[in-house]
Amino acid sequence: MRQRRDAALRSLKLMLVASVALPTLLFCYAAWTTYRSTLELADERIDRSLDIAAEQALRVFQSISVTFDSVEQITRGRTDRSIKLNEAELSERLRQFVDALPGIGSIWILDEKQDALVSSLFFPVPPAFNSPDREHLKMQLAPDPNIHIGEVVRIELTGRLIFPVSKWRYDSSGTFAGVIEISVSPQTFERFYSQLASRSTASFTLFRQDGAVLARYPAPAVTGLKLDASSGFGQMIARNPEGGRYTAISSIDHVERRISVRRLPGFPLYVSSSLETRDIVGGWLRYMAGHLIFGIPATLFLVGLILLAMRRTSELYAEAERREALEASLRQSQKMEAVGQLTGGVAHDFNNLLTIILGNLQMALRQHTEGKTRRLLSNAYQAANRAAELTKRLLAFSRNQPLDPRPLDANRLVAGMSDLLDRTLGETIAVETVGSAGLWLAEADAPQLEAAILNLAINARDAMPDGGKVTIETANVFLDEFYCRATEGVKPGQYVMISVSDTGAGMAQDVIEKAFEPFFTTKAAGAGTGLGLSQVYGFIRQSGGHVRIYSEVGEGTTVKLYLPRSFARENPRAGGKSADETPKGKQETVLVVEDDPDVRDYVVETLRGLDYQVRGAANAEEALQILDDAAPVDLLLTDVVMPGMNGRNLAEAALQRRPGLKVLYMTGYSRNAIVHQGRLDAGVALMQKPFSQNVLAARVRTMLEEA
Repeated sequence: MRQRRDAALRSLKLMLVASVALPTLLFCYAAWTTYRSTLELADERIDRSLDIAAEQALRVFQSISVTFDSVEQITRGRTDRSIKLNEAELSERLRQFVDALPGIGSIWILDEKQDALVSSLFFPVPPAFNSPDREHLKMQLAPDPNIHIGEVVRIELTGRLIFPVSKWRYDSSGTFAGVIEISVSPQTFERFYSQLASRSTASFTLFRQDGAVLARYPAPAVTGLKLDASSGFGQMIARNPEGGRYTAISSIDHVERRISVRRLPGFPLYVSSSLETRDIVGGWLRYMAGHLIFGIPATLFLVGLILLAMRRTSELYAEAERREALEASLRQSQKMEAVGQLTGGVAHDFNNLLTIILGNLQMALRQHTEGKTRRLLSNAYQAANRAAELTKRLLAFSRNQPLDPRPLDANRLVAGMSDLLDRTLGETIAVETVGSAGLWLAEADAPQLEAAILNLAINARDAMPDGGKVTIETANVFLDEFYCRATEGVKPGQYVMISVSDTGAGMAQDVIEKAFEPFFTTKAAGAGTGLGLSQVYGFIRQSGGHVRIYSEVGEGTTVKLYLPRSFARENPRAGGKSADETPKGKQETVLVVEDDPDVRDYVVETLRGLDYQVRGAANAEEALQILDDAAPVDLLLTDVVMPGMNGRNLAEAALQRRPGLKVLYMTGYSRNAIVHQGRLDAGVALMQKPFSQNVLAARVRTMLEEA
């Protein structure tokens, strides 16, 4: 059962792990592939935006290049004087060029000293535009014949930001005559980029090849920014002058971005498009969260189902194990009950026979005081006594011995047995008793409890052939419902526990399971009867208690006796006459009722020899006829188990006829006539078969002398 339970739980645990691991692995795989797809989609989005931004920038600068050619045509062959004389005409023509190109702020024709000759903004050109403080603007003009794109500067007279695009002009002889400068507004690009970004985290930048920022959206807080070679842009164009794609923290706004850079064909310019990586990752996370909204509840539901299945499986197997244990306990109890009934019946017949044997042997011994005949009779008498002890143990196991339980102090009882235990166990066995303080009173038959403890101590001694230690302890315990549900026949409640422990060889589990069975023994042939523990078991169960064995091979054994707690006050037993005394009668009349003729003859003969008037009856009907006579009867001595009316019913009928009549029962097997639940009924006097002449004489005398 346990293996099946473990296998089922193991399978469910694997399913539990799989129900978490597989969705997690699938989610991780889906997350990775989705992240790559998201990154690819982001790159496509960046590239599409870059295509548009690069196309717009290229158109602007191609228009600027065409404008340079147009301005050069209208100024070709003219001297600075001629240009100045025709300033009004040329200014108008330049204004027309500016109006045709929205990205151009103004056009200037400069002489070889880079002073203004003609402007599309002013006619005539104010002297302030040629003042010495304009030197910083002159530094941004073309130093060579190629088209030159300057850095962003602020024009103080107008307050506007521009970056100059300039080109040399030549006279009719092809000699350098000055510069044509076109002022380009960064706002033209920024407005276009803002529309292209469309409320996203996109960013667009127009760079010079040296890293100078010409235009950007979102616009930087300061102007004149220039990226060095260590920036992401600088490293990219160093690796690939045509541009590429990279992820880095922007040197402008210090935000991590996915950036794509492209060079404008024919110009020393680059255009970049980018998205914030947190925007890309955020979109990916939102997409994955949509899956988690459905995936997590489904996974949790599956995990919950498996956990519920594990719990139910554990409970079902626990219930099955509990039922299996109870069924095994019930089968064991039924087996013990069946064996007990068998042994009880056998013991009853043996007790009748032993009563006759012991009685006649005792009478024979009285007649032969010496010689070989007495020795033979004595040996036979001792053997019959051992047989009587065996039948007593059989009755104890079958729980059919009559008990007289009374409140007793287990500490006092154990302490009183110390000398007996020391003598019985021998010098090689150390005996230690540990009494619990505040010990409750137990309800048990003291002589039978002493015999049980002695049996356990002898078993402990036999388990320690080389010597050892026996420990007898007492304690108050409470057996709860959980413990009692797992143990058949035990009721919850308060108990007095007496444990007997040894340091012997211990017992294996299969031996423990059979230990209480009658005639089961692990001792060598002839070394034991196998009835010691069965007697203990029967006595404890008959007393309403419980017995449990705890043992491991090589670690010793502990047997715990649990006796019901008594709430009455202790009532010590009164001492009786010595068993060796044979008190005589005083011619009182005793009516003996016994269905076994041999037993009846023995009892009648013995009592007559003790100076009693004796009348015998084979059954209850004969006894009642005698009682109906007027002849006196002082004591009714009756067997309990008889054909027809039993001894208890006979006594009740006799007391109706003679209310003051004394009644003494004798039995070898009490059944339920005078013993109920293993206890003598109140006011019942019983003599257990087989009994000797001394016991018979003492009990009869005691009954007659009671007031």
